[in-house]
Amino acid sequence: MNYRVTLGFLVAAAVLAVLVVGLDKFNIGPTATAKANATSTTTAAQQPQMFSFDDSKVTSLQLMQAGQTVQVDKQNANWVVNGTGDPANQSSLNSLVTRMSQMKATRGVDNPGDLSQYGLDTVKESAIATLDDGTKYELDLGNKTPVQTGTYAKTGDAAAVYVIADQFQTDLERLVADPRQPPTPTAVPPTSTPGPTSAVVGPGTPLPTIGTPTP
Repeated sequence: MNYRVTLGFLVAAAVLAVLVVGLDKFNIGPTATAKANATSTTTAAQQPQMFSFDDSKVTSLQLMQAGQTVQVDKQNANWVVNGTGDPANQSSLNSLVTRMSQMKATRGVDNPGDLSQYGLDTVKESAIATLDDGTKYELDLGNKTPVQTGTYAKTGDAAAVYVIADQFQTDLERLVADPRQPPTPTAVPPTSTPGPTSAVVGPGTPLPTIGTPTP
């Protein structure tokens, strides 16, 4: 074999070895974070379906947050607070039930493992919808994601972990704090503008002359 060809192969191998060592030393190339972000982006486009049920068949909704539980029941197509009979916040509850009935996650978590790292090892916040046939759908909420782009969630006793939009958790907490229908604002009557003040004419005071006096 020509020694020049052999020398060329040796030089090329040496350069390749230096490049490999350099890439490894300075961690150049796809990092674990980049791979995770790529996986998240791919999964986000899929938007896994978490629930699919008829929201019009929901007869009861139980909300729990930080040990405080609120239940609202459907009576004659209207929500009322269980235990008090007070009218509940109709628009907020209808919105929450509608979103939950067709909930899609922004992404799923691959191989979630220990649920405690997502705040889902114990139920801290949840929404349980009961249908007219007794079927129950439970959504458990955990911590926010490290970059605050969503909330970890799962369905009932399932092991799968998802990320959902923060708005659902925000609305749930607001309803737990006060599920009642907000009072109707009282209309304020318009303020009348006072007219010109009339001069008070006392006894013996001549009336002011209007116009030009006739000679």
